[in-house]
Amino acid sequence: MKGVRRNPLNGRITMVKHSNEDANTQEVSSAWYWSSTENSQNNAWYVNFSNGNTNNNNKYNSNRVRAVAAYGKDFECFLETVIEAYKDCLRGKMSSKQAVEYMQIAEEDIVCLAIEMWTGVYKPATSTCFLVRYPKLREVFAANFRDRIVHHWICLRLEPLFEERFVSQGNVSHNCRKGFGTRSAVESAEQGMKKVSDGYRRLAWVFKGDLVSFFMSIDRTLLLGKLLRFAEKKYHGEYKEILLRLVRVIVLHSPEKDCLFNSNPELWQKLPANKSLLRNGEGKGGPIGNLTTQLFANFLMSYFDTHVRWIMRGANYHYVRFVDDFLLICDDLKTLQEVIPEIESFLAANLKLKLHKDKRYLQPVSHGVLFVGVYIKPGRSYLSNRTLGRFKEKVIGFNRLAETTELTSSDCIRIQSVLNSYLGFCKGLRTYRKRKEIFSLLSSEFYKYFYISGHYEKVCIRKKHKFLNKDINYVLPNSINNGKKKVRRETIGSGG
Repeated sequence: MKGVRRNPLNGRITMVKHSNEDANTQEVSSAWYWSSTENSQNNAWYVNFSNGNTNNNNKYNSNRVRAVAAYGKDFECFLETVIEAYKDCLRGKMSSKQAVEYMQIAEEDIVCLAIEMWTGVYKPATSTCFLVRYPKLREVFAANFRDRIVHHWICLRLEPLFEERFVSQGNVSHNCRKGFGTRSAVESAEQGMKKVSDGYRRLAWVFKGDLVSFFMSIDRTLLLGKLLRFAEKKYHGEYKEILLRLVRVIVLHSPEKDCLFNSNPELWQKLPANKSLLRNGEGKGGPIGNLTTQLFANFLMSYFDTHVRWIMRGANYHYVRFVDDFLLICDDLKTLQEVIPEIESFLAANLKLKLHKDKRYLQPVSHGVLFVGVYIKPGRSYLSNRTLGRFKEKVIGFNRLAETTELTSSDCIRIQSVLNSYLGFCKGLRTYRKRKEIFSLLSSEFYKYFYISGHYEKVCIRKKHKFLNKDINYVLPNSINNGKKKVRRETIGSGG
């Protein structure tokens, strides 16, 4: 018989299998556990495994839990989907401290998490809140690892539906999508400016807009309504009720009310009130750092994309958006000037967002435009000085770290990821001399751990430093291996 048990002392739930043969060999501790048999509609049996004493308590008491009937095949299938989300969550994060810690309890806790999701009692755990300084001071919330599994479970079901929506809109959105990014956004802007101006032979204008405190201004109730209506209409897969319930929990969750702070408190004094969930107002803002926040925000802006395409119908125009930054290119200046107030009105009335009054740019395309860190001019593009400056700061900082400390594999992976992301910005742009100049600042200590491949195109970790000979054993749920318990062995970094 399958069922669950909970230790009232620590609240841990585990799935157990009982049979006549192994009932006496179950490993239990000296505590009260609930029975899988109810005494009555309102009461449940409890048994103390240390002495065999039984007790009959109200199952709705906050200090006790309701007896649960056996879970069947449906739950086992659902558990497989949670395991799939767990694997997806680990992808690319195997060496992170949170992932390493969770792998030690994965076999037991994933079952607990699946039960919570299945029964509707799941609640997000405590998040970690910290501030990042570059490119500007920003508040970030890092969700507990088990909560990230839930985020991935949701996104695995909704992301394909969102992708269909973005494709149907002409791929004007370039953030939080596989195969898209800043580079594709720049290329789209370059092509649009060239096309609308007929190869720069005809006069055309470009309008660049930005939203005020976009993530912090998101109305959670409004976002939830749009998400639920969309999922109700478009999602036809399994566990729809669970999906809708979890979307509601995640969107309405307020991590600022239950978080650990991991930055200098004095830095928060420099952060404007409208840039922080802590002072932003009830029911407003999405936690930057969560996968669902990025995906849901992009979905919300898709309604703006639809409106822009509608008001520009019939005109010779091109539109491209990256998060809340967008370009609207048109060969009719009057049309552009007339649609700006319409855009402002739509954002305020339908999305409760505001177009920034100071961050607007309206100029002929021949003057060029700065978009996602790149200056786009007729026939050429340049990386902005600010982006190059941050790139140089990162290189100097990582070089100093290599000179003063012994890098772990986790440090190496993080450094490689950051530097290669900046090199990705440089791709396709005239930055060879700048890259060569920046990398000339590196010392021999840095090159003990890394080498630069190609024409300063990629940072690679030297083979002997990829792993630190520390074996981490973790056990995945039995159902991954068709009921056969199997310990996977991964050689990964020691921390960080």
